[in-house]
Amino acid sequence: MKKLVHVAVAVIFDSALKSLDSNKGRVLIAKRAVHQHQGGLWEFPGGKIEAGESVQVALQRELEEELGLQCSIDDMQPLISIPFNYSDKSVLLDVWSVYSAEMPAASIDTEDSFVGKEGQPLLWVDQDELGRYEFPAANKAIINALLLPKKIAISEDSENPDFILTQVANTLKKHCNKENPKVWIQLRAPRLNQMQYTQLAMKLYGICHEAGSKLIWNCLLDWYQVAFADGLHLSGLNYAEASSIKSSTHINIENNKRPIPLTQWLSMACHNLDELEVAQELADYILVSPVKETKTHPQANALTWSGFKVISEKSRIPCYALGGLEIVDICVSQAHGGQGIAGISCFNETAASKDITKNTKESTEEKNIENVEDSIEVSNEEKSYEG
Repeated sequence: MKKLVHVAVAVIFDSALKSLDSNKGRVLIAKRAVHQHQGGLWEFPGGKIEAGESVQVALQRELEEELGLQCSIDDMQPLISIPFNYSDKSVLLDVWSVYSAEMPAASIDTEDSFVGKEGQPLLWVDQDELGRYEFPAANKAIINALLLPKKIAISEDSENPDFILTQVANTLKKHCNKENPKVWIQLRAPRLNQMQYTQLAMKLYGICHEAGSKLIWNCLLDWYQVAFADGLHLSGLNYAEASSIKSSTHINIENNKRPIPLTQWLSMACHNLDELEVAQELADYILVSPVKETKTHPQANALTWSGFKVISEKSRIPCYALGGLEIVDICVSQAHGGQGIAGISCFNETAASKDITKNTKESTEEKNIENVEDSIEVSNEEKSYEG
């Protein structure tokens, strides 16, 4: 049996942060000593969990030992868990958000910079500026989890671009503003042709940015235009199509290479563990579906929350739950290791009103986790789910 190294990591937020949902606040980062492994890189503070410690207690101890920082367990929330498997050991980064922490005044050099108890440089950094600093590769998923929203609203399917435009505008008005952007938009419009889709996306790009949101295209890879998008979502079908594209096209996924610039967000659909292995080598986050039975894809077997947890626990990148969900399921997703939820009807009052019946079948929730891994295997037809 491999040795498990369990590491507690703290993302410490500035006490001036106005909202826990905001990505506008500052976080504390520390610089590794030159003689250490990956010395000179910045990192989020933390350390190994000792025998008998909870993650929260380990963070209290580590932050006091390293930084002289006092924090309460009540002011901690789980952010993301990142597993790594090596030939001789397994490492689990257990990352928690820490709020209302108090830094000793004696450690302050300037308004933004500090010195830790071990002499390490510390720095308050705006979340959207973290990309300017060099971190170990394992920290990329932590930064992504900080910057990603809890909600991704998927546009309602229609052959009328104006209908989609109005629906997205209403969603942004209800769920998003510049100071506290809570939702991103994924434009999924399979009934539009390329010209219609592109023209609509160009309009929505401006609307989303005006609201402080981001626009993710869900389309064929050949349609994608970097100038009017913040990122791309590849459904199972679009990934399969892109993988077969030859080098004659301007972007492709030959040799399992990322098809868009690193400066843009890439998400992929995920229905089982095999798809997870492919996705986390390319994508920044995944949409895991269907968590519950859906009216639009009744043939797809629901993963249930237990199945979602199997995938989230093995994922090294943030996971969103998708399929038959409601806004209140954000907390459920996070309790099962997710970043949040994605959906159509849960963000759209018009679509939600059409759902007269709700599926209450949760009998499989109590299944043994070991059996869930078998249950999340889906047929080729089920893989066509356009998550």
